Amino acid sequence: MDLAANPMESEGRPLPPLLQALAAILRLRQMDYPEVKAPSKRRAAGVLVLFYQRHGELHVVFFKRTEKVPTHKGQVAFPGGSGEAKDNDLMATALREAQEELGIDPDRVVMIGPLKPFDTFVSNFVVSPFCGFLVDPEPVFTAQPFEVEEVYEVPLERLRAKRIRHRGRVPGFNVPFPLPYYRIDDAIIWGATGGIVGELLTALDEADSATA
Repeated sequence: MDLAANPMESEGRPLPPLLQALAAILRLRQMDYPEVKAPSKRRAAGVLVLFYQRHGELHVVFFKRTEKVPTHKGQVAFPGGSGEAKDNDLMATALREAQEELGIDPDRVVMIGPLKPFDTFVSNFVVSPFCGFLVDPEPVFTAQPFEVEEVYEVPLERLRAKRIRHRGRVPGFNVPFPLPYYRIDDAIIWGATGGIVGELLTALDEADSATA
């Protein structure tokens, strides 16, 4: 996967400084990631951690899954899904699914780098997250009604705030043991998405240290 080959980078559209630093951190981290080879009874998936500018401030988009979808009903997720034969790789999967679920044009996304693959043992997915930056500010997301119940646009500064981080019984879900989760208003982020957020926040902290 050649992230540097993303066509938008050749058009002279620089990433915001924090995301430039994040790209450098992810390039270093990527060398230690395991190769994604989903066993025969497991499915490979790709998700997109999408940054964009809203009112001059970096945001990340999530959405709440409907009760109609086969897995992770009612959970907050990044756009993404299972790989298909037509996808060149899981990064292509993440971009295709983001377009289908939220109307995000893949040609307007500069890819930043991958986060560590996340294993979801309960739902049998091996999830590969990819960070990207939507070059168009003030985007309008078009939710696919079968999959998307509600879109959550979260300022990055708020996502990084320590006060949203919790550990315990996940509110609104029948999970019998305590888990880490993030609470932003009525959005509860946990499970695979919560694990990806944790990896992202650690990488962002490293990016801050690298530029200090």
